[in-house]
Amino acid sequence: MLNALKNLKYRGGKEGLIFFICNVIGTNGIKISDAAVVCSHTPEKRCLDVESLIKYCSALGWIRISDGFLILEEEIKDDIGNREGINIALITSTVKQLFKEGIIDADMFCFDAVSNDYLFKNELLPLEFACIRNVLISQGFFIPIRDCNLTSFHINNQYNLLIAELCKKRRKRQTLEQLKKKIEENELTGERAEIFVLEYEKKRIGMPLCKGICRISEVDVRAGYDIVSYNTKSSKEIDRFIEVKAISKDGFYWSKNEYTIAKLKGNDYYLYLVELNKINQQNYIPVIIQNPAENIMKSDEWLIETQSYLIKPIIKI
Repeated sequence: MLNALKNLKYRGGKEGLIFFICNVIGTNGIKISDAAVVCSHTPEKRCLDVESLIKYCSALGWIRISDGFLILEEEIKDDIGNREGINIALITSTVKQLFKEGIIDADMFCFDAVSNDYLFKNELLPLEFACIRNVLISQGFFIPIRDCNLTSFHINNQYNLLIAELCKKRRKRQTLEQLKKKIEENELTGERAEIFVLEYEKKRIGMPLCKGICRISEVDVRAGYDIVSYNTKSSKEIDRFIEVKAISKDGFYWSKNEYTIAKLKGNDYYLYLVELNKINQQNYIPVIIQNPAENIMKSDEWLIETQSYLIKPIIKI
């Protein structure tokens, strides 16, 4: 919606905007042709650009056009008798729209301990939306402070809670989106690695035992391993439990549950480390580690890093 305001050459500000909404359109609406006449004869020799104002207010959802009439949306009408109240409502509406459409984001704000308020990183705002920034300055949302030829944009303290709420929502949404994307990527890479190992095991064992080799992770994600197989072609029952890891230079993650099962299974538990960029190479063999609970966790050849700690209070009886 706000793409309509890219590179808009609107030179007006708070007073012109409020005059247009309150005095030109008002609660009853007005014909576009009549609005143009009124705007060309505004007091204090303030000639308003009616086309830019209509474009600006329409893009932000404050007005609609019906049968050649300009009509205020109901939520804007509620504050029309209070010029300061409507200015606050317009600022709030604008900032929410900017967040919603991703034109401004949580990363564009930071706290300044010296001035004890929030700063806006104006250099991150796309230049084509400078018009909106300038209107917000005139409305008192942004407070530009010039120092040594540098201009910093402070946020009016009145809107701290608004910014905090919107930043929190935006970050939460981004975090959820990133998490979802990461989970989907991990599932795809994990599935590719598991399918490769499944076929590798079937070829290794051959007929007739290969028919009993299966990928159980599709059903039981808590088993602690992904594939069940056989140690040798003469095995009488399932005796190889395989956890598959698609690896990179950053290593891989091994869950507490997988480690626990590995300790229980001992020499029957295997880690298969698969480099996905090599699985199409002829005769590629993954790294196979038997009994990783011993051969990784107690080895000097692997670096093991703890990513987090569970902290609990000691309850004294």
